[in-house]
Amino acid sequence: MSKNEYSLRKLECYVEAQIPKLRIVNAKDLETMVECFTREELTEFSGLETREIIDSFWLSLITESLTEQYSETFKKGAAHYGAMWLGSYIVRFWEPDEISHAYPFKKILLTLGMDESSIDKEIARAKQSTDYSSNHKSGLHPIELTTYGMIQECITDYWYGLQRGLLAENSNSFRVISKVKGREALHTLQFTNLTAIQLEAEPELIENVIQATLNFQMPANEIPTVKDIELKTQSWIPKMNGEVIDLLKKIVGNLYNALEDTDKIGKLFTMYASYSERRFIKLIPNRFVSYGIKNLRQGYGIVGEIVLEQLGFNVGKSKSPNSLSEEIEFRIKTVIKRWAKHRLYLEGFLEGRSAPSIQ
Repeated sequence: MSKNEYSLRKLECYVEAQIPKLRIVNAKDLETMVECFTREELTEFSGLETREIIDSFWLSLITESLTEQYSETFKKGAAHYGAMWLGSYIVRFWEPDEISHAYPFKKILLTLGMDESSIDKEIARAKQSTDYSSNHKSGLHPIELTTYGMIQECITDYWYGLQRGLLAENSNSFRVISKVKGREALHTLQFTNLTAIQLEAEPELIENVIQATLNFQMPANEIPTVKDIELKTQSWIPKMNGEVIDLLKKIVGNLYNALEDTDKIGKLFTMYASYSERRFIKLIPNRFVSYGIKNLRQGYGIVGEIVLEQLGFNVGKSKSPNSLSEEIEFRIKTVIKRWAKHRLYLEGFLEGRSAPSIQ
């Protein structure tokens, strides 16, 4: 059995093992969401204005209501590349699971006084005005799609955790939103593992992972009716008792779990800095820094170690040198890391406390 055949079999077996884990939000869950609470009461648990609270749940509802369009995008890529395992996962697990996630948010909006017919009309309008598949930017290769899914689900998991925090902990609404959040966390893990299995068989696919990450946008960027709300979400995170840096750590943690290599994560960060025209090092154009890192032995690895360490990840200590050449290399690397930690610009990672918009 070739390496690719083994990988394919591993992907198929992994997907089959996930199918029994399907747990949709059902009618009984929705029937328990009978609490009466007002918009004003929800402001007690956050710094959001009442209009912002409505918009936050509205964004979640509309985004989840377009699940079929995201599903078609995955199925399109799976069919084009003959990735039957991906199509199977989407059709038999991910889509039926995700479709059930919109209803709890609709229930909350109804409790907050919104008219059901108006809600349904807005959902229909969002579907009619959106063609997600044609505007998907992270690529259709299976590993690009699983990378996209990994990041998207990670962000959504974090967002629903913040929204859950707006509700009373002893309420059934809190419990049902927790269930939705838990499903998003499971999807994150599944997409992470599917990405890792592909990368293990074909390390060169790291380029696809990087491109999918560089071009990543949350679905709401392509939904005209909620795009304006999406633009506000990053500024809402602190008001919802969250921290953008915590979301960033979750995203990077999942990427690192999939890549399992500081060189690869360092290359991703370096390319992200170049792609977004951010500078790593003060007064030096980023293209020169990228060129230097690329041509320095273990250059990407050094960048990866530094960024991961600054974000609080334990990436392990370098092994003690066993020869003169290793001793020289070790000392040079230590000097470079010490210098870079002082000079490295982590705009968009740490200092600016920014991260991808969440919807």
